[in-house]
Amino acid sequence: MAKDKPEWRSWPMGERLYGSIGYYRPKLSTKAAVSDEDGNLGALISFEDSLGLEDNKSTPIFSVAWRISKRNALSVNYFELDRSAQTDNSTISIFIPNDAPPPDSIETELTLPLSSFFNIESADITYTFSPIFTEKHNLGLGIGLALQTLEFGFQPTVDCNIPECDDFGEPRKAKATAPLPTLKMVYQYAITDKWIIDTSLGYFALELELDSNEDIGGSIWNAAASVRWKTWQHVGFDLGWKYFDVDADYQKRSLKAAADYKYSGLFFGINGYW
Repeated sequence: MAKDKPEWRSWPMGERLYGSIGYYRPKLSTKAAVSDEDGNLGALISFEDSLGLEDNKSTPIFSVAWRISKRNALSVNYFELDRSAQTDNSTISIFIPNDAPPPDSIETELTLPLSSFFNIESADITYTFSPIFTEKHNLGLGIGLALQTLEFGFQPTVDCNIPECDDFGEPRKAKATAPLPTLKMVYQYAITDKWIIDTSLGYFALELELDSNEDIGGSIWNAAASVRWKTWQHVGFDLGWKYFDVDADYQKRSLKAAADYKYSGLFFGINGYW
């Protein structure tokens, strides 16, 4: 004889497994700086205003949630967003190579054609415990880990033949994975058996010394709000808004990098639940 399901499994938010494939189109604001070969960190450069990267871009976004028991749940959110651009005439402020040792290297403005890129890979893993879980309300408190892999850089275009391109020196590039823990709060409200409001808020800041030659730190805010429609028995839709604000610093030997980026916008998802 099959074991009866617990009462909470019949509640609007009582699905054991939930998955979503969505369309996300955020508005982006990206600033970053990387060091020269002497370890001098240049000024923060806006990749949209100064380097021509598009400030809106669509990307798929994926979510999975597993309610382990009535009060315990795990969730994972994932997306990638890659951008690149080429400009004919950009003005940036950087340290240029010279014969003087740091800190006597000079920060200089250069105007030249540039190619640039900024790639983000984001995986957000969260555990929550629900001190309140009823037929209408779910309040969850938890801790998450936001794995933000950043890869960005800029350099003169390959066909640049003006003297300033020679002054630029080596391409400025950086890649780092910032494991930023987050404290999270989740609240869900079932308007009816088929209509549910989902909200979440997370924040944390961390400075981490990985070893004597490598440091990483930063802070992260993330938030989301959506309305979910459980259209059929195992399939539904949701429409909402997601926001991320990440400030990261990275140093490995003489390489230094800093990034401050925000992305927020609407998303639409197709859901499955069991």
